Amino acid sequence: MKLKQIREDSIIFFITLILLSFGLVMVYSASSVMALRYHNDSTYYLKRQIVWAGAGMAAMLAAWRMDYKIFRKLSLPALFMCFILLIITLVGPEVNGARRWIRLAGFSLQASEFTKPVLFTFVAASLAKRAEKLNDFWHGIGPYLFICGTLVLLIALEPDFGTAAAICAVVFMMLFAGGAKLSHLGALVLGAMPVLYLQLFKVGYRKSRLYTFMNPWNDPLGAGFQTIQSFLAFGGGGLTGVGLGQSRQKLLFLPEPHNDFIFSVIGEEFGFIGAAAIVILFLLFTLFGMRLALRCKDPFGRLLVFALTLMIGLQALINMGVATGVFPNKGMPLPFISAGGSSVFVALASVGIMLSVSRGNRRQDSAGAAV
Repeated sequence: MKLKQIREDSIIFFITLILLSFGLVMVYSASSVMALRYHNDSTYYLKRQIVWAGAGMAAMLAAWRMDYKIFRKLSLPALFMCFILLIITLVGPEVNGARRWIRLAGFSLQASEFTKPVLFTFVAASLAKRAEKLNDFWHGIGPYLFICGTLVLLIALEPDFGTAAAICAVVFMMLFAGGAKLSHLGALVLGAMPVLYLQLFKVGYRKSRLYTFMNPWNDPLGAGFQTIQSFLAFGGGGLTGVGLGQSRQKLLFLPEPHNDFIFSVIGEEFGFIGAAAIVILFLLFTLFGMRLALRCKDPFGRLLVFALTLMIGLQALINMGVATGVFPNKGMPLPFISAGGSSVFVALASVGIMLSVSRGNRRQDSAGAAV
């Protein structure tokens, strides 16, 4: 079968199911010891992940069956709701020095995760309608700077600079794909440089992370501990791994083994081959997601699929890059795999939207062929 004959939505759907199923296995493997110690229940994190994964699958299937154009109409009120949730997050209780979660019925809701697809939907809808105005900086790009800047600022104040930066990167690429002038985009990059410098080199703990990233062995029991333990996990896994459930680093050595550093546990238990397989699956997801975007004739659908694909691929890249020491330490979940209710729910719902766009695109092709 030729590559161009493969349906993108089928590949995206099956890759999502594979990653999600594997993620449930790995959440239990990586968290069982920690869950038993702190919650007296080895399945504590697994059960919560199953609930969120089930809800996410329901959202994915529901979004898949809907006409994706309805998301354009809902984007503005949904964006306002996200703004309210981010405000509530900032006035909520502090956990480990940050305010990132809203407690609801025994579960934690992360407003920044829900903001991502909503904001991308709003920007895609607006760019599709206002493409001709992008030639003017203040009337074209200015409104996006204000709206996105407001939401990103609220996320950065949690503080969650990594998520804020990732959102900025995706919106920037959406403006590029939407037809913004390169000179305007260059001005945005130059304007962001001072802010980036201040956030990275004038905020104590971020500056420490950068220095630790350069040489984690300078502080092996402090700032460099996570990175070194992750290296030990990958080194212990070798080519084929030590076997499912046999990781040693998850035994309270590796911080957040079920979340931020779950890729390290995968590398230890399944070795280079298992870790490479996960990388390949995310590469295929991104490839076919971009192919789906290119095949979409509707500008709104094309930009929306582009943004959602880029966000999932970028998150995977950052998570795996942190675990392997390619990037400085930044807590960001591995899509579909890491434990985290909001993240897995939003990732699955985003896939549902992508599949809905594909379904709508096929209907347009069928209608055109019939005429």
